[in-house]
Amino acid sequence: MKNFLVLFAACFSFYTASAQNLLSQQQAERLFSSGVDLVNHKQYGAAREVFAEYLVSASPTDTRRADADYYKAFCAVNLYHADAEKQIAEFVAAYPTHPRAATANFDLANFYYAEKNYKKASVYYGKVEFGSLSQEQQRVGRFRWGYSHFNQRSLKEALDQFNYNKALGGEYGPASSYYAGFIEYSQGDYSNALIDLRRAAQNDAYSKVVPYLIANVLYRQKNYDELITYAKEVAAREGLTNPEEIALLSAEAYYKKLDYKNALAGYKQYLEGREAKADKGVLLRAGYAAYVLNDNEPAIKYLKLSFADADSIGFYSAYYLGSLYLKQNQKPMAQTAFDIARKYKPNPRLVEESTYQYAKVSYDMGQPDKAIAEFEKLLVTNPTSTHADEIKELLSQAYVNASNFNKAIEYIEAMKVRSPAVDRAFQKATLLKGIEFFNKEDYASAVQTFEKSLRYPIEKEYVAEASFWSGEAYSIGNKYEQAAEHYLRIVGLSGYSNPELLTKTRYGLGYAYFNLKQYDRALFNFKEFVNKAARNQPNLADGTLRLADCYYVTKAYSDALVTYRKAAQLRTADEDYAHLQAGVVLAVLSKYEEASAEYEAVIRNFPQSSYLDQALFERAQVEFEQGHYANAVAGYTALLQTKPTSQFVPYAYTRRAAANFNLKEYSKTANDYIAVIDNFPGHPASSDVLIPLQEALNLSGRGTEFDKYLASYKNAHPDAKGVESVEYEAAKNLYFSQNYQRAITSLGNYLISYPQSVNAPEAKYYQAESYYRLKEWSKALALYKDLLQVKSFLFAGKVVGRLAELEFKQANYANAVTYYQQLVKVAANKKEQYGAWSGLMESYYLLAQYDSVSLYARVILEKGNINAGAQNKASLYLGKAAMAKGDYELAQDEFLNTLNSARDEYGAEAKYLLGEIQYLNKQHKQCYETLIGLNADFAAYPEWVGKSFLLLADNYLAQGDVFQAKGTLRSLDTFPLENIKGLAKEKLKKIEQSELRQKTQAKPDSLDN
Repeated sequence: MKNFLVLFAACFSFYTASAQNLLSQQQAERLFSSGVDLVNHKQYGAAREVFAEYLVSASPTDTRRADADYYKAFCAVNLYHADAEKQIAEFVAAYPTHPRAATANFDLANFYYAEKNYKKASVYYGKVEFGSLSQEQQRVGRFRWGYSHFNQRSLKEALDQFNYNKALGGEYGPASSYYAGFIEYSQGDYSNALIDLRRAAQNDAYSKVVPYLIANVLYRQKNYDELITYAKEVAAREGLTNPEEIALLSAEAYYKKLDYKNALAGYKQYLEGREAKADKGVLLRAGYAAYVLNDNEPAIKYLKLSFADADSIGFYSAYYLGSLYLKQNQKPMAQTAFDIARKYKPNPRLVEESTYQYAKVSYDMGQPDKAIAEFEKLLVTNPTSTHADEIKELLSQAYVNASNFNKAIEYIEAMKVRSPAVDRAFQKATLLKGIEFFNKEDYASAVQTFEKSLRYPIEKEYVAEASFWSGEAYSIGNKYEQAAEHYLRIVGLSGYSNPELLTKTRYGLGYAYFNLKQYDRALFNFKEFVNKAARNQPNLADGTLRLADCYYVTKAYSDALVTYRKAAQLRTADEDYAHLQAGVVLAVLSKYEEASAEYEAVIRNFPQSSYLDQALFERAQVEFEQGHYANAVAGYTALLQTKPTSQFVPYAYTRRAAANFNLKEYSKTANDYIAVIDNFPGHPASSDVLIPLQEALNLSGRGTEFDKYLASYKNAHPDAKGVESVEYEAAKNLYFSQNYQRAITSLGNYLISYPQSVNAPEAKYYQAESYYRLKEWSKALALYKDLLQVKSFLFAGKVVGRLAELEFKQANYANAVTYYQQLVKVAANKKEQYGAWSGLMESYYLLAQYDSVSLYARVILEKGNINAGAQNKASLYLGKAAMAKGDYELAQDEFLNTLNSARDEYGAEAKYLLGEIQYLNKQHKQCYETLIGLNADFAAYPEWVGKSFLLLADNYLAQGDVFQAKGTLRSLDTFPLENIKGLAKEKLKKIEQSELRQKTQAKPDSLDN
């Protein structure tokens, strides 16, 4: 029984244990299956817990424990646990023969690959024993391993895997071929790249991507024909990647084959819509292709777009642009382009050719100073240049046709050997330089330069012109004998027949003899002038008057009268003088009634005439000579009341005194003589009044007054006047010797010693003039104001003129206007009269009173014809006034009128302002033409040339032509005026800053693709 119980217990225990084992195995089975299911559903956290529980419950001998350990480690990897990689390593170490040990690193590598952690992926792919993997796993692993290296730029290692995988085939074969081909292309192994890429292209996945790379390979192999054929083959494929780049490569292939027509077509296709951001090298080549084909419009467009910086592309673009602009005769633009291109020092040939073209264009544009400088440099730096002979010829012509003559003259004078052609150039250059001096009123320099021209009498026209302008300069300097000598050279010049200059020469010669008082000769020349001058000759009226004056002086009164009346009928600004002189002649002929009528014509019709006082005086004289003393008294009185500051006032007093004496108005007679002694003690008229004064005083019962006036006269004319005269002349001579500081002191001492001297006003005048010459304006101004109070001062007109000028210089324009208005009234001659009108015109302009500006400008044009410069200035101010008022249409008309005759600084300003109006009106083409014309026509006026370049740059910018704008501003780097250079730098800086803001990422500077 006991044994039975023991046996029963043992059996029960066995069956109980077996039951428990069964339950445990079933639980482990459930846990393992659940864990695998969770892994398959990527629920790695739950799966890891299930596998952990499984490992607790599973039998130590359970063959799935190794799988569970693997899954647990795999879940740790996917959960990014820090020890995940360690768990994988421990698994491999624990189960080295387990099938999972062979794929554990493979799975870990795939995980990192999926996470794009290519660095770790490549590490773990390196630990995989690919031989233990299936073919499919090997293909996947090898490709991914290669791709991981590819992404890390480990191209050699990547290529090894892709090449290995190509042999395995399968779905990764095309991809491996593609990446292998890409790597081989990047490493320059074009033959293998082409094989691999063509293999990849057979797969639909790569058939649209690979053609671009194949085209690149063919281009790099210089297999241009095959590239062109291939590009045509794939062009029709839909969805092709980078079709425009393939078209570009085809265009580049045509370009390399010098097939510019097809190249340009390809470039156009590629560049359509992307010109602004295209590679600069591509744009250069597209532009060059069009350039070769003479297709100028796209050539210019592409070349301008290719120019971005001062790099190789920019310099070559500039050269070809210059050539294109030359074809279109756009020389200023060509000049700018060649100026840029010639600065590319790495290519001496380009520098030489660009410099040559730049100099040649500069010459053609009338900028010989630039042309000469560059031609000279070329002859020094490239003496064997293929252009050497042409350069020498052009250099010679540049001197001949120069508009800026200093360099030409200096250069030729320095030459040891000169050909006749160079002498001819020197003759013309010195002539034109002399005219330039003349226009600037530097007559001494003008004469010296004309004499240089006359030493080489090669061209008769230049001889005549140099002689004429020398005569004009000598006449202005009152050297009439020298003037006549030069005028006569023209008249005697054999074979010379320029009617216009010969006529003007007769006019100048007439004046020279007239001022030399050789009236018979003057008469002959004025007569020649009047008979041969055109009716629109501006000096015809003046010449007619001078002819009449010659008849008058030579007492040919009938001819004089006819000629004065003929001059009056011309209705010019000198009509008043013609009537006055006709009256004088009629009075000489005792035709008093007709004489009075002529004087009356002046008084009635010309109330502002500078001859009004003389007309009043002469009319009274006619009455006096006829014995109409009462009428004479009335006439003299009218003069004294109307023109109290006239030079005729002292004579009017003495003549009225004589008339009153004849009327037995002795007291009035005496009063007039006394007025002369009191008010004009230094006047010549005062010397003849003492005797008639004494008689008049006696007859009027005022004889006792005579001694007082006699003493007054003696005081004004002291007997010991010799010492005073010596002192005064010595002081005055210091002024005329231009020793102004000593003159001021000596004249001051004289005024202290002789304050009441008749010379005191004149001494004070020369003292004021000395301060003026020393530019001590305030001291001069004070003295001039004192002199203004002196009645009938001999230099009254000059005093008022100086006051006006000094107030103007100090920007006191309102005060200047007051004095200029006084000067109009007291002007003693045409020059002073013109100075007054001109001053009023300029002052009113600066006061913004533009209607008054126009008024006085027209007065000058009608009456102030003292020289061409006066007319030009007045015409200019008419335009400036209209422009300031916003009347651009009228301003343009006036500036054009100015330019019809002006070749001086007023013409330069008029042309600039005309260009400015066109710029403001957005007439950019006209503005361009005007400013270029200014540079050619007025090169001698650097201020306006510089301003025109600045405005030209603005005009280019307004048209979007940044290339030309920048080139124009850079060309001013060596400009002679600092203010112009400064403004150019400021403008250029603003443009470059604007470009910098807009600039996209820069492309490489290369001429290659």
